[in-house]
Amino acid sequence: MFRPSILRSFITAVGITLLSVGCTPENLAGPQAPLTTPGAALSSATTATTVTATASPAPNANLLGSVLGTVLKVPSTLMKSLFPVVQRKQSLNHSITVTRMIGSAGGSLSIAEAGFRITFAPGAVRHNTRITVTADSGRAVSYTFGPHGTQFYAPVTVQQDMGMTTLADHPEAAPGIRGGYVANGLGDIIGGLLARVTEILDATTNIVTGRDGKSHLGTTSFVVKHFSGYILISI
Repeated sequence: MFRPSILRSFITAVGITLLSVGCTPENLAGPQAPLTTPGAALSSATTATTVTATASPAPNANLLGSVLGTVLKVPSTLMKSLFPVVQRKQSLNHSITVTRMIGSAGGSLSIAEAGFRITFAPGAVRHNTRITVTADSGRAVSYTFGPHGTQFYAPVTVQQDMGMTTLADHPEAAPGIRGGYVANGLGDIIGGLLARVTEILDATTNIVTGRDGKSHLGTTSFVVKHFSGYILISI
């Protein structure tokens, strides 16, 4: 089993290599698993436990699958700012954008194709605000929110169906999953594999027991206080 520090060093090196040669994760990831229906894991499974990501992170050697690259020596200061981005089982061929007016009573938006939902508690915004959410194309679990710079006054919860990610069958990865704020949006994501994270957010991931009798990841959720770019990372 990989140690987290070794895995992060390897992934960081691969990400920088990808950046230097212009590769994309689609070139490296190999065949993709079929796209699952959002929420399917939850509808066909019983919740077994919930893991809040404040414990010591579990090793995650399955995040990127089979990746080929040249391992380079990377300065430790750079390594500390980069984290592996959680990957989708199937790449989004194009970005998907939804928009809805949210008032002081709260509300929610969802993107079924991405397994995404965001919920605004009452009082999160003080006046009607046209909220825009974009599921970014590619395999990285990455989203762009607007209006940029919006501040919230009550909880705004982001939820991701983990059954649509490559971590779905790895419940041991639950303690290491976090939300990540990327100040420059897609500009902070390197090769779709690594992200330069400005803020790390505690996340809660529930573990479900499927019809196969095995444990799987269900839903990961975390609370945001402002917009605009967020991703899921594994540390």
